[in-house]
Amino acid sequence: QVLHSPSDVGAWAQLHLSRAEGTMADDEVVEDAAADEDEAWMFLDPYDSHLDARVERDALTVEALHEDGFQYLWKGIRANYGVKKGIYMYEVKILENCKVKMPETKPENRSILRCGFSPPLSSLFLGDTADSWGWGGTGKKSHNNNFGDYGGPFGEGDVIGCIIDIDQGSISYMKNGQFMGVAFDNVPPTAAETGIMPHLLLKNVKVKCNFSRKTKWFDPPGDQVKFFEEAPEDAVVVNPVDHPQNLAEAEFILLCGLPGCGKTYWAQKHMEANPLKNYLLLGTNSVIDQMKVMNVKRQRNYADRWQELISQATPIFNKLVEIAGKTPRNMILDQTNVYQNARRRKAASFSEFGTRRCVTIVNDEDQLQQRTEKREREEGKFVPVHAVNQMRSNFVAPELEDGFTNLEFPELPETDSRQSIGNI
Repeated sequence: QVLHSPSDVGAWAQLHLSRAEGTMADDEVVEDAAADEDEAWMFLDPYDSHLDARVERDALTVEALHEDGFQYLWKGIRANYGVKKGIYMYEVKILENCKVKMPETKPENRSILRCGFSPPLSSLFLGDTADSWGWGGTGKKSHNNNFGDYGGPFGEGDVIGCIIDIDQGSISYMKNGQFMGVAFDNVPPTAAETGIMPHLLLKNVKVKCNFSRKTKWFDPPGDQVKFFEEAPEDAVVVNPVDHPQNLAEAEFILLCGLPGCGKTYWAQKHMEANPLKNYLLLGTNSVIDQMKVMNVKRQRNYADRWQELISQATPIFNKLVEIAGKTPRNMILDQTNVYQNARRRKAASFSEFGTRRCVTIVNDEDQLQQRTEKREREEGKFVPVHAVNQMRSNFVAPELEDGFTNLEFPELPETDSRQSIGNI
């Protein structure tokens, strides 16, 4: 669903949040939104965020889940609109640093906001990719996973102004009303086609955004710089990701298959082929990705600390699945799911989702062996032989009555897959 008017945006922002809380009836939401018709139309978009970024009812304030392991995860979120021409700014204030237990982490690295810009449909990890630009509280600017000194550190109580000049291809920042200079001058001309959106990446902070001159904390650095909400319609682009209005409009995909068979690869290709669906990939790999350490690639994490990371990631993953089952967004659950009882239990958590697909990947033995060896070689990820053998002996082919609306077998056809599973 594409959102065009302020009432649409207000409605979905409130709807999403109140449905998750179970606190508001649909007719209240619509009335609330209609009353704000002349008010704000720029918000943070909870449909374009990590699940553990918790947007408040004003749709401008966001807090990072920060207990039970979540304090180690970075959470990204984009706004509901961007711009494709002109010079525009938004502000973000760090309301508070969350109290966290991270004894092994330096105090200055426990609570961090990184703020900046990215195009729609890009990675939520701001500053890690070639098409996103951020400035973080440690005093580093980041682009394409390259970090450089800029502007000094900032933290609790500070207000950061983020300025995009689409025509000049530059990004600048302000800190508490002081202009900090140009941080980046490499925003490509394609930004005028895709648009550029406000984007936050946070860990253990609560922050509030402002997109309007009426509610500004500080003045822009010059008359030519406007606030985002001053953008005319022909300069604005809408965040194009799917916004399912309820669980019945959302899609759940459960992957099923032995370790190394290609489930994660299938999920990544499916997500690339369907970017507007904006699938959330639920799995321990995704949790470990969110635990990223500055400039440390995932492969090295796996090789050095795989078992430790998995033990940390598993309870976090379980909590994310619990949240996901109540959230109207498109989900992919990336685990082996070969045990029938476990599969049924997981599908039951998503029983209200309108579409529930079980995608089972079965290969012949040679191909499975090749893929397993490739994963061990490239990622340093080993699954003990006894664990794999236990899965093989308990692998039961999925059925619709496990809790699905569709069964799919993208590699070996269904008849061959069922026969192969029976022979494993």
